Amino acid sequence: MSENIARRRLLLLAAGGGLALGLPPLTGTAQAAAATALAEATSTAGLTHPWIYTDASEKQALVDKVTGSGWAKASYEQLKAVVDPLADRHGSDPEWILSRMSMYWTEGQRYTQVYVKKQNFDFGEGNAPVPTLRFDATRGWNSNKNPPLEQRLAYSEDGSMVNQDGVTVPYAQTGHMIRLNNQELLDLAQRSAFLHWITDEEKYAAFASDIYWQWLLGVYYMNPLLDPAKSLGGPGGYEPGGICGYYDYEVIHDPMGGQAAVVYDFLYDYLDAHPHPHAVEIGKGLKELSTEVFKRFIDIGLVRGGATGNWNINGFACILPAILALDPDDRYADGKGREHYLAYYTTTTTQYHTALPDILTEYDKVTGLWHESPMYSFGTVGSLLDFAMPVQRQGTDTIAGNDVLRRAALAIGPWLDARGNMVVFGDGRGGPPGYTGFERLLTYYTVTGDTEHAAQVAQVLTNAIEAGQYDRNALSLVDIIADVDLSAVSGAAADVRTAYSPHHRHITMKNKNDVATGLMATVYGGHNGQDHLSPNGLAIQLYGQGWALSPNCKSYESYTSADYAYSKGPAGANTIVPGYTYGPVTVNAMEPAPPSDSFTNTSQISEYAQFTDVSAAEKRRQVAIIRTSATTGYYVDVFRSDQADNDYIHHNLGQRLVLADADGQPLDLVAASDLGATNAAYSYFTNPVSAGHDGDLRATWTVDASDTNPRIDMRMWMLGRQGRTVYRVDGPATTINSSVTPNAVNLAPETTPTLIVRQRGDNAATAPFVSVFEPATDGNGSVCEVTRLSDAGAFTGLRVRSDGPGELDGRVEYILSSADTEAHSLRGDLDFTGAFGVVCTQGAGLRYLYLGSGRDLRHRDHRITADGDADVAAGLVRSRDGLRYSADAWVLITLPCDGPAHRARIAYETEDGYVFAQTTANPADRTVTGRVPAGYDVRIKVVTPNRTS
Repeated sequence: MSENIARRRLLLLAAGGGLALGLPPLTGTAQAAAATALAEATSTAGLTHPWIYTDASEKQALVDKVTGSGWAKASYEQLKAVVDPLADRHGSDPEWILSRMSMYWTEGQRYTQVYVKKQNFDFGEGNAPVPTLRFDATRGWNSNKNPPLEQRLAYSEDGSMVNQDGVTVPYAQTGHMIRLNNQELLDLAQRSAFLHWITDEEKYAAFASDIYWQWLLGVYYMNPLLDPAKSLGGPGGYEPGGICGYYDYEVIHDPMGGQAAVVYDFLYDYLDAHPHPHAVEIGKGLKELSTEVFKRFIDIGLVRGGATGNWNINGFACILPAILALDPDDRYADGKGREHYLAYYTTTTTQYHTALPDILTEYDKVTGLWHESPMYSFGTVGSLLDFAMPVQRQGTDTIAGNDVLRRAALAIGPWLDARGNMVVFGDGRGGPPGYTGFERLLTYYTVTGDTEHAAQVAQVLTNAIEAGQYDRNALSLVDIIADVDLSAVSGAAADVRTAYSPHHRHITMKNKNDVATGLMATVYGGHNGQDHLSPNGLAIQLYGQGWALSPNCKSYESYTSADYAYSKGPAGANTIVPGYTYGPVTVNAMEPAPPSDSFTNTSQISEYAQFTDVSAAEKRRQVAIIRTSATTGYYVDVFRSDQADNDYIHHNLGQRLVLADADGQPLDLVAASDLGATNAAYSYFTNPVSAGHDGDLRATWTVDASDTNPRIDMRMWMLGRQGRTVYRVDGPATTINSSVTPNAVNLAPETTPTLIVRQRGDNAATAPFVSVFEPATDGNGSVCEVTRLSDAGAFTGLRVRSDGPGELDGRVEYILSSADTEAHSLRGDLDFTGAFGVVCTQGAGLRYLYLGSGRDLRHRDHRITADGDADVAAGLVRSRDGLRYSADAWVLITLPCDGPAHRARIAYETEDGYVFAQTTANPADRTVTGRVPAGYDVRIKVVTPNRTS
């Protein structure tokens, strides 16, 4: 190997280059290669690399940026810190990095054709004159990952690799280690090529050049894979159809052609002047070899994968840099250059790929959301915006006139929790989204002078930085080139309480959006697996301290993993089995509700309460957030299921789960030999213990404190029912993403403590599962008692008492939930007709009324009644400055009157002052009732001849 490298480093192809080094004149094939290079140089007169992301005219401005802008300088220095030691080492030991490329090294086995069978490598044939690039062993992912470069094997002739644990695994078990290893080397070459262009330092060019040439020739001699049995949907080769790429089983995981194109673009002059000896030997120049290889990736990429969805966009992401690295059409005999191929992205849809105009129709016109699960939704718009800059350099502005891209990017806000992690459902794993799209929009709006939209996206980036989810001091080389300074922004993000996407069957509810005090819940239905959405049943997730404490478990390695069935199904979610897993949902009521033409709410009835009521097949679930003070609150879950036998499943983060009775005494749990066959995925639950328990249940999950996170308890109260058995089981891990749980708790391979409440012979349509959940930090929970208020078939009421200082002192909420339209009276002082309502008292007085959806709510002498037969959302709250009401339609409000009721009138405030409402007196109970219009946070009072109250 070393002799070959030494030869190469002495041989120059460019005309005159050999004489300059005192080498003998070129003869034979070398002269032919020199002539080819000269012809290429002539044919590209007026074209100077680089041109994909930047060009020579912008070089000085870029140098000024990396020396003058703090974020750019920090990112540039981090980039150098990675490359410098490798480039320095390469000067004296070039084999070190080159030997770590995964190749078919062995003479006689330098395959030129590989075959796959059942989506795995089968065999290879042919023998190239140089080592060829090795193909991945299998389509499936596994837990084996590459260690740091220092620990990787040199010249691995059989394809074995050392994994992250220092264990050498055979080729057949390497998963995607081969491809990711080679991609990493190309990424290093990209960075080094960029550094050479900025600095003109030889060491960067030599390092990048050696990697590029070895990769290029190793691919040049390799034909596209063949799949005779069509396990990937097509035979392979160059024939259209199927999903395989040129160098991967999936075309969307085949980016090396695009990666290499960036090296080629930044390093073109150096590569052209320093050819590989084998290129000289076969008489082929840089452009001829590179173009041949780039076009293979492009041609295959354009006829494989999916025509729509993320496959379509991810497919373009792999090949777009290769397209942009090509010369114009008129430089090629077949007329197929940059413009020809780029049109397949900008204008021309085919049966294999949808072009941008048709891609944009896949975004929802109301929500701005992509139709797939969160990870895919925001990956797609991020990619489209990332494409925009290099495509615009070729003369096509893909952002102008396409406001859907901005709206699609900003739609991520409601789907982020207080820590900036994406909500988890479908095949999404959560974690922070990519912020590249926002950076590209900021640059675009800054350059075009659109200050309003620039400020909008700058706010998103600022919020992410402040939340610790985005580091603007560690950006990629493309970001360094493309991004602009982040201007100062002011103003908090909009107070979004509810977001609803009908397509995703997903509702997000929030009350405040900060880590310490924010409350957040999601409610969602299931899909049959399309759009990376899952048949998870009618499920919820509950949050605390900015974490999804009650998560949808997503711990599988890949979609081919055995436990994927658990993660995608109802057993991995918080729902009831058996029954509904996927299908349409009906939103019976929601408050605050987004308008029909909006993704999020624009108004709200109460700062203290909100809820959603969703039905799916035989199931109906009401979930509410109740705020009890500036720092405390809880969730209410009323879950009905029209079946005689039901299992209520709830997962929660924690090192442990303690089950107790209403008095806090631990249940006497015994080992359970069998969970039954309610759901096939129950086989993933381990260590089951159980107890028969008809009474009220208290459950506490605990995440232990650490140096960086407080102790977090999720405290649950569930009202008792006859015929129940309570199980505590160990579910599979919650995640493989360490950023989505505190202290990486319940990270694979750990288990997740899970509760199953089994109810037999008592139909849960009239005997629902009724629970209160309170996230408590450092043991400081405020809910001290939850009791049944009433229980009459379709109606359920409960009393929740809190304890603590200020607003918590003597605070009680009466939670009223109904699945019918009948009037319900209880305690002699409460009346309710509707789906959901809350009466809050403090001491002996009323704090607020909240009619989330219904026609009537009374507590003693305060009442809200719909003015008509339709349900309304309305509220009445007492504060230090008096009473205020909110309503989404005309309502009747009844208030006590201290003076003569027959002479009293109700007045409400308008922009022009107070207006008297049409008022009816009730002298017998000394109340008055006024008819008031829709409005929000409106002052209201009782006026008598002698006083105002």
